[in-house]
Amino acid sequence: MSFFVGAISGTSIDGLDVALIEVAEERVRLIQGKTFQFPNSLATRLGRLANPNPNEIQALGRAHAALGTFIGRTIGLFLDETGIRSNDVTAVGSHGQTVRHFPSGVEAFSLQIGDASRIAEVTGIDTVADFRSRDIAAGGEGAPLVPDFHRRLFHSTASDRVVLNIGGIANVTTLPAREPDSCAGFDTGPGNGLIDAYMQKKFSQRYDRNGSIASSGQIHPALLAQLMSDEWLQHQPPKSTGKEHFNYEYVQNAIRAAVVQLDDADVLATLTELTVLSIRDAIAKWCFRSGELVVCGGGRLNAYLMQRLAKSCPSFHVMPCESLDVDGDSVEAAAFAYLAYLHVNGKTGNVPQVTGAKGARVLGCLYPA
Repeated sequence: MSFFVGAISGTSIDGLDVALIEVAEERVRLIQGKTFQFPNSLATRLGRLANPNPNEIQALGRAHAALGTFIGRTIGLFLDETGIRSNDVTAVGSHGQTVRHFPSGVEAFSLQIGDASRIAEVTGIDTVADFRSRDIAAGGEGAPLVPDFHRRLFHSTASDRVVLNIGGIANVTTLPAREPDSCAGFDTGPGNGLIDAYMQKKFSQRYDRNGSIASSGQIHPALLAQLMSDEWLQHQPPKSTGKEHFNYEYVQNAIRAAVVQLDDADVLATLTELTVLSIRDAIAKWCFRSGELVVCGGGRLNAYLMQRLAKSCPSFHVMPCESLDVDGDSVEAAAFAYLAYLHVNGKTGNVPQVTGAKGARVLGCLYPA
């Protein structure tokens, strides 16, 4: 029996998710998870790094150090709350904060910050980080990396399942009922990211709580058609994306191209529908025709989005993962704890048919305590 801790800050930068898992004879159990809010100053610095800025290298280096220290200290607080001693934890799996994700081309790369040396120094626990680079070096997208963990956590012999994570970007994992050792997955497009970006610019709020503003607006057909015409949405998997493509400027460009002037609530309603329809279409094209749709991530807390999703996917039973006694805020952090387990045991962590890599690879780099 071994304990592993995972930590991740998603594209929404809405906090640091930390999770504790137990691995015993290949069986994985999610014990506990918690989201810790960033200090406002650190969240602001991380948000600025999502776009080019003056003196960017110095800003990145300092944020890399600050985030590493924050992650280390936060893991210490988390372990105090769980009652697990640091000496009992085999390793930390730290995803960090993605600041760039360009998975295509000869010079493809994905950059996450959050100094793992500082995490190891602060916690006194071996730390594994930089999980995406090796998959990209092998010709993959470097994402998604969670489908095999989804399989271990959510596979059912009773029904085909699609596990949908709605973070800043949305991604799916397909789990065929009759194939317990099989999984596939890919990014579907925007999750909460465009909604959050618009809320921050127009309302100075981090997100649209329960989709209340979006639900008060009207979906605009011309703007929705412009957004849905994006070529990336038509690309076949393997595929992944990020804020480099789906961002506030993307929304503004679409509004200009559609030649419309809209109330902000109408824009939010349309952006929410973009998330829903891009997920629906991706499932219809590349997943199953029916089954169970298990939703993780922050998007499951948006009541309006979930209502629209259920209406748009009538052949699926749409449910938050809490219906299966799994904390939806902790799944991705737990997945990186699991990837740390795989690394320290010399086991491969990517699924080549998911990422497009030339083969299975051991992911991450080890930073000893």
